[in-house]
Amino acid sequence: MNPIAYRTTGLAIKALENLSKAKVNLHGTENIPEGGKIFVINHFTRLETFLMPYYLHKLIKQPVWSMAASELFVGAFGRYLESVGAVSTDHPDRDRLIVKTLLVGEAAWIIFPEGHMVKDKKIVEKGRYMISYAGGKRPPHTGAAVLALRTEFYRQRMLQLAHSAPQEVERLLPLLNLNAVEEISRNGTFIVPVNITYYPLRARMNILNHLAARLVDRLPERVMEELMTEGAMLISGVDIDIRFGAPIDIGPYLHKKTIQRDLQSTRPIDFDDPLPCLKCMRKASLKIMRRYMDAIYRMTTVNHDHIFASLILHHPKDTIKLENFRRRAFLTIQQGIEKLSIYLHESMKENQSHLLIDDRFQKLADFLSVAEEKGIIDNDGATLKRHRSILRHAFDYHRARIDNPVAVFANEVEPLTDLHKRISKLCWMPGFMVIRRIAKYFL
Repeated sequence: MNPIAYRTTGLAIKALENLSKAKVNLHGTENIPEGGKIFVINHFTRLETFLMPYYLHKLIKQPVWSMAASELFVGAFGRYLESVGAVSTDHPDRDRLIVKTLLVGEAAWIIFPEGHMVKDKKIVEKGRYMISYAGGKRPPHTGAAVLALRTEFYRQRMLQLAHSAPQEVERLLPLLNLNAVEEISRNGTFIVPVNITYYPLRARMNILNHLAARLVDRLPERVMEELMTEGAMLISGVDIDIRFGAPIDIGPYLHKKTIQRDLQSTRPIDFDDPLPCLKCMRKASLKIMRRYMDAIYRMTTVNHDHIFASLILHHPKDTIKLENFRRRAFLTIQQGIEKLSIYLHESMKENQSHLLIDDRFQKLADFLSVAEEKGIIDNDGATLKRHRSILRHAFDYHRARIDNPVAVFANEVEPLTDLHKRISKLCWMPGFMVIRRIAKYFL
């Protein structure tokens, strides 16, 4: 890691902060533990690749390295990525480097368990975590869990054998590029789940598109889409909520008798050898993966767009009176949502009477204008008409954020099952009961 490059990154992000209207809010920083740390983060935009190492470095005063797709390591940009601690996913010594730096506390790591940007935010399929991408669907990666388990295995093994089998420890030290057992951290290995939520999320042509089009001939549509979404976020203004969850201690996953027997075994186990307790490790890595995926997506910061989109999606009829829609949105947010153990955007914690009266903050009007622009609804000022076929249409993966943002908003809160149950119940509630509940609330 090049400290000069880190400082350069900091200056660039500081300049970007001054130019843009983006506001970064950090939550749960007290959850960051001492010891080896892998931060597992949801991946929706290119911004995370640059923002997270910078903010984490400021928080923990420690280098923060990450893995990046091998196709990015080309030319000057590839050299820059290497200088700030990015490692290609195809690097032959990738795992050895990660384990070594975690063992001695030389660096923390960022891993995106989805493996790529999830542009449509669709990560649940029939109750299971499944990642959508251009080629189809697949489960999330267990790589972060495997690396954390391997790190903790060697940490405990070398510390336990330091007295009972020093010759085996001496053999292992050079394999991990270590000089002495004293370098190994006495603190454990942890995985820290992190969620990043953006609000509002709008994709529009902006100055970055025009600038890029001037500099690069035949700009790929995929790059144009990313500039439209992420450029609009920065220039128009967006709240970026970064939330740190409770750390997952890897040590307890090694307490099984079979694993403990292998930890204490004095026979040689090289770094590249399959661990003798491989079956137990695979089971443990799957458990850990499901645990951090749950933690990441249950920390989504719920905002008005999520509520409006879910109401549009779950309403049993394709037409709804605008006043009726306002009432259901008000009741969803204002009454009982704090009991659902979800995290709310700051604007959701205030009184929501404006949704019923004049929409003075333009929360609903802005959402409806986007939904109408994309053909999801028709709005004549009194009635909303939903076009179900467009809302549920299988849109192009790379254009999801442009073509069907309403589905993207709804997908993001799909893992929050209690919220979905509440919204679905309110959608089926007769209109007169909604009015009675609101009257009772104000009384």
